[in-house]
Amino acid sequence: MFPFLRACSRRRFLAMTVACSAAPTRPARSAWNGKDGETATMPGAEKTSFNSFRRTVYENELEEPEYSFADRSDGIEIHAFGRDFAPVGTDEGYVLLTNGMSDRRMTLPTSHREKREKPRAELMWYVREPTPEIIVNLRWLAELPFMDATWFGFGHRVPMPTPPVEGCNFRTFLFLTPIIETDQRIAEALMVENDPVEILTVNLISDAEYRFIKEKGLNPFLDMLDEEDYPPIFDPKRKSYL
Repeated sequence: MFPFLRACSRRRFLAMTVACSAAPTRPARSAWNGKDGETATMPGAEKTSFNSFRRTVYENELEEPEYSFADRSDGIEIHAFGRDFAPVGTDEGYVLLTNGMSDRRMTLPTSHREKREKPRAELMWYVREPTPEIIVNLRWLAELPFMDATWFGFGHRVPMPTPPVEGCNFRTFLFLTPIIETDQRIAEALMVENDPVEILTVNLISDAEYRFIKEKGLNPFLDMLDEEDYPPIFDPKRKSYL
């Protein structure tokens, strides 16, 4: 286990796990109409057996989503589960979780298949609100491995030409794995056609942080996140640690 994961599990996220296991207490809110026919609805009927299975796994740990965002073209749903992230007081946000990305295997190199890397994945993003911009970015990321015949795994980065989120200067996505016990259990329970499914958390990092990872490696950067008390909920105003 990487140092960042060990440290966070022992300290800040140990107490957080208790808070995150509770059912969300906020009432459901109104839906919005998204881009290209995408609609946000309250929890409803499932489209495929895999979607139904995954949603059952999600709800076993997170209760029912406050919103579900479906798209007519790609079959990928995005569920928004309310969560209080604070071990003390309140720090409300959402766990966004794709449902449908793992219907398809990603294109893993032979060497990684031999290492038993997981060929399927779903994406998770901790956010303050499930805004249309966030949903569009998450859906695009979920489709990217299949558009480019590539794959996503722990520590992978996706540099963008411009910042993908308004009000945030960072333009590189970084994928990690959950460090909250509730979310780890989801990853352990997911299986599609006998393939284990990776849950990857979405993060945005600065250009300097991206260069640091390329030059020094991922482990020192994860140690830095722990030292800086990296917030679990995406903060577009976060200052670069470098």
